Amino acid sequence: MKRVTKISAVFFIVFLVTVFFSCNYGFFWGLFGEENVDERSASMRSLQDDTPNFQAQSISLPKITGKSYSALVITDLHYGADWGNNKEDDFLEWFEDRIISCRDSSPEKIPRFIVNLGDTADGGHRSEFKDYVAFENRVKALAAEKLGDSDYKIYSILGNHDLYNNGVTEYDSLCYPYISSYYFSIDSDPYDSFKGFSFYFLDTANGTLGEYQLKDFKDKISDDSRPKIVLSHYPIYAGAGEADALLMRLQNTMERNTLLTYFSKYNVKQVYEGHIHKRTWFDFKKFREDVIQSFRYGEAAVFTVNESAGTVSTEIIKF
Repeated sequence: MKRVTKISAVFFIVFLVTVFFSCNYGFFWGLFGEENVDERSASMRSLQDDTPNFQAQSISLPKITGKSYSALVITDLHYGADWGNNKEDDFLEWFEDRIISCRDSSPEKIPRFIVNLGDTADGGHRSEFKDYVAFENRVKALAAEKLGDSDYKIYSILGNHDLYNNGVTEYDSLCYPYISSYYFSIDSDPYDSFKGFSFYFLDTANGTLGEYQLKDFKDKISDDSRPKIVLSHYPIYAGAGEADALLMRLQNTMERNTLLTYFSKYNVKQVYEGHIHKRTWFDFKKFREDVIQSFRYGEAAVFTVNESAGTVSTEIIKF
């Protein structure tokens, strides 16, 4: 009888874990006041809409010239955390050196915008998001001084920690572009035969896209013939050989396999992700997946787009 009871308890625990990982709420639902992703991100917004109406905030795209350009990927800044280090000063020193060293010889290697893959705040508190905004302002001031770009952009998405303590409200009011499921396209020369690239920012903060966002993502990418870069907080696959990646990636296998199929079918060239706090990757041949290490460990990635060739290359940088 005791053996049957133990087996039943194990199955019950497995069932609960499966439900938490597979539903539209995150694993810590109920404890930190997370939201349902289907309510938050039912559809992906285009940043190129004529009237985006994002809380009356000014929305614009990066200023890109030349058929080859670069951008920077950062993730898991965890403002307010008591582990790792705040690497702001080290990063800003690296950023300035990068601009100066590449300005004349290889300007295409200067990051023209930044993407932040989430877990910006460790506990979803307003003070943590405000610390991030102060960091953003330091980056923008440096870009204005060294690049002459007074409208330098950092595009963010939600991570699971950003949802804690109802942090999505603070994210929506403070973190550009004030939504977490969106897309835009960049074509440096609309008069040539190359279509440029599209960038799709997925809201995976609950560990799932949810039913509606997944459908909307498919509808939009299937109508978009451009090569694509996809940005996500949670890894989709992340390499099956990594033990911690098995627990930290999207847990719904049907959703994961559906996304990988979409990536392969609809001309996705590169996927960037965070969440694991360590570097890992997987090459699917048609596209590549790179998980970027936490900013607090002094690492990020620069990706370089070549519109003419339709390719993306990745450089891991340390600061």
